[in-house]
Amino acid sequence: MYIGELLCFGLNRSLASLLPWDIPWHDPSHTVFFLAFYGALGAIGMGMMVALARTLLDLRKSDSDH
Repeated sequence: MYIGELLCFGLNRSLASLLPWDIPWHDPSHTVFFLAFYGALGAIGMGMMVALARTLLDLRKSDSDH
């Protein structure tokens, strides 16, 4: 087996992934799903960053009860 078979070049198909450059954006159902998917991931990620920032700020306070 050579690397072309491993990467499916010989089969004329691409590797399936959720990366934005591998998504067939011409299909409206894919567009709606992945916009919602990446939107939800973005909201979760931003919420996690806010929680981390607030935690770090609370830990830096000198009048903490901990």
